[in-house]
Amino acid sequence: MVGPFGPGDPAHPDADHVLRWPAGFSPRCADAWARSEQVVKAEPTDVFSHLITPRHWERDFSGVRNVRFLASGHGFLEPDSEFEFEVDGHRLEARVIELADGRLAWSGQGIDISVYHAWLVFGGPGRSSAVLTGFAARGAAAVALTEPDPGRTHAMLDRWAHDLKKAAEGTRSRH
Repeated sequence: MVGPFGPGDPAHPDADHVLRWPAGFSPRCADAWARSEQVVKAEPTDVFSHLITPRHWERDFSGVRNVRFLASGHGFLEPDSEFEFEVDGHRLEARVIELADGRLAWSGQGIDISVYHAWLVFGGPGRSSAVLTGFAARGAAAVALTEPDPGRTHAMLDRWAHDLKKAAEGTRSRH
């Protein structure tokens, strides 16, 4: 998808700012995939805090329900955290596989679906953040996401990115 990071945009991702797709989940291997970009008028740490605090996902992200850690935790995601949640009616059990330097990625399993969801948050122009997010899924449920509407996966991911923008920009006004 074309986003706000067009040529000449000072926040355009370079070699250090790309999504890392694990084996079997690259866009050419996935049954459903999407990539979205967003510029958020908030510091990267404020933006990232919304991603690593699952107890706020139901408030911050539409379509997300019943979030819980599978093992005791500190209330925020850490490397190897295991958690479950429902998104748009799909129940997923997930594990954090990347969490460092503004990167967060988890892989998950649900009924007839395996997913990978990655986020990259880094400083943009001024006091803003650039956000890249990617989603890939495999399995019968992933195929069902795209069969009736090939743009559904992109719309879902764009909604997550937009919801993150709204939540993080709202945080800035509360400080």
